[in-house]
Amino acid sequence: VSDTSPDSMMIKFCYPRTLEELLLQVASLHEPENTSSTAPSLIIVDRLQNFLCGPGGGGGFHQGEQSCAAHLSALLLDTTAFLTKVLERRAPWLAPCRLLASFQPECEVGPADPGSSHPMLAVLEVLDRYFTARCALDRDESYGCPSLYSLTETTC
Repeated sequence: VSDTSPDSMMIKFCYPRTLEELLLQVASLHEPENTSSTAPSLIIVDRLQNFLCGPGGGGGFHQGEQSCAAHLSALLLDTTAFLTKVLERRAPWLAPCRLLASFQPECEVGPADPGSSHPMLAVLEVLDRYFTARCALDRDESYGCPSLYSLTETTC
């Protein structure tokens, strides 16, 4: 029996500013002091593109953006697998640990020249190799309301 009351939930918010800070925070989830009492059952990384873009968000993607995307993706997946094992040992009803990451591809994509490839597209290809499902929000104007979105899921 698990306690699913709101009082039993613990939420920790972290706001890393750089890719390096994010990598350190995710890697620290493997440390015993972070799993001794309660291991996370959900990791959310919002605006993944901001960690792969250069300083200030407008400087383009990091040098070796594909390598950065692969490194971060592998670390996130390894961490969720590790935390799933911790949860299975401690409280099987809490397992598995889930990962949700958002990536807004429009962050750096402007009008593209025909025949040219944008670095962001290469990053998306790397992310598709690591993450098995992609959900997309598309503007749904069928109700005449521009703020409604529909969710579609595709398997990569």
